[in-house]
This record gives sequence, C-alpha cells and structure tokens, in this order.
Amino acid sequence: MSRQAFLKLCSLLLTGSLLPLEAKSSKTIMPALFFGHGSPMNSILDNGYTQMLKQTATQMPKPSAILVISAHWETGETLLSTVEDTRTIYDFGGFPESLYDVSYPTKGSKDLASKLGMHTTSRGLDHGAWSVLIHMYPKANIPTMQLSINSSLSLQEHFELGKRIISSLRQHGVLIIGSGGITHNLMYFNHTNIDAKVEPYALEFDSFIKHSIETNDFKILTTPEQSKVPLAKVHPTLEHYIPLLYIAGIASHRENHKFIYEGFQNAAFSMRAWQIG
Repeated sequence: MSRQAFLKLCSLLLTGSLLPLEAKSSKTIMPALFFGHGSPMNSILDNGYTQMLKQTATQMPKPSAILVISAHWETGETLLSTVEDTRTIYDFGGFPESLYDVSYPTKGSKDLASKLGMHTTSRGLDHGAWSVLIHMYPKANIPTMQLSINSSLSLQEHFELGKRIISSLRQHGVLIIGSGGITHNLMYFNHTNIDAKVEPYALEFDSFIKHSIETNDFKILTTPEQSKVPLAKVHPTLEHYIPLLYIAGIASHRENHKFIYEGFQNAAFSMRAWQIG
C-alpha cells in the first residue's frame, strides 16, 4: 500500500467518515460471504445456485443485522444506507414483468449506523442485495443496510477498509455480504441461455482468482491485472469486482474459508461463492 493510499485511508478514519466499533465479547463471530449474483432473474429461479443461498442461511446463526456491499451502488464518498424507505430498487430493464413484482421490504439499523459513525443516506436495496437475500432470508425481517462503493478509493483501499473496519462488525453479530462477480462483461452475456458455454477468458480469470484464494494470496487480488487475461475484457468497469476485495480483506485475518459454490451462468458470469468463518 503506497504512503498516499495509506494517508487517504487514515483521513477517512480521522474525519469520522469511518469509525471502528469497539470490540465486545461474543460467543459467535458471524461469517462473511461473497456471492457472484449474476442476473436478477436468479431472484425468481430455483436452481443449484439459489438452493445454495437457502442452505447457507440455514447453516449459520441468525444475524443481528446484515451489511451488503453491492456492485450496484457507487458514490463519490463512503456512504451507509439506512434503508428507511424500504424501497426495492429495480435497477435493470428488459426483464419479465414477474421480476418487477418481487418486493423485499426490510428496514435498516439506526443503532448500527450510529456506531459506525459513517455518513448515511436513505436508500432502498438494489438487486445486488435483494436478489440474494430473498432466498436467504425471505421474510425480510433482519435489519439490512448497504455500504456504497466509494469510486475515489483504490483497490488496495477497498481491501484495507474490509480488513480494518468492516470486519469488526462481525463481532456484533452482523453478517457481511459482498455481492458482485469475479467475471462480469455484458458484451459476452448470453441473454437467452443461462447454461450457455462459458467464455474461455472467464474460465481462465476465475481460475486465477480461485488459485489466489486457495493459496491465501489475498493481496494479489488488489492487482488483478497480474492475470494473463486482460482486465478490461473481464471487467470493463470494476464495480462488480470490488465487493470481493472487502471479503478478501476480512479473510486476510487468516480465518478458515471455503468456496460454497462454483459455476457459471449466461456464458460470462462466474457465480463463485466464498465463505469466511
């Protein structure tokens, strides 16, 4: 991490934009999860991926709250959504009408927001959050918030934010979810066939990430251009990759971790899911 990047992160802490929670004893430290969320259609489908989401929720303690870092909320600063208006945001177009009938009317946690000391805003949940949560917690009865992707931060700073700040929430029973995708290029997205043959570049980049995680080389994830696959081909923009870095930062504390799902959808989307703790 460069000195400039480190000072930038420190300035966020000192200005009160990001304040770590005081640790408290807890018998249970919640897991942290990364999901490739794929198409919003997964919210209304029954397949191996959505069954994994349901099973994962049953195999862990019930969270006191949920914090989602979704690829679909980018801002110029780090913001915390309090979800006070309970809107279900349909941030997509051209899908069947049944998808727009989906509703996930959860509420946020003002207590958690105040403890973190972050700037907050009232905003509903985008599909990066609700398309996953509707299978995990269909009753929408767990306080849920989103952390925005601050576009002014470097990949290293997103990693450090997960490691130094966001990870502390788990001691308070908060489930951390990064929702994006290890591969995401809509130019190669097959709209008509969820089981279409996977693009070779997507297979290669997913294998690169898998190997890096299996060998605990989490820092290399902050320099994905080291892959042999041109990064611009895998991610023309990086918003779907960045949620992975928050979970990698948490994993860097050297906890047990495992892949809970491997596979692809629509030729271009890695649906790999990763659990810490």
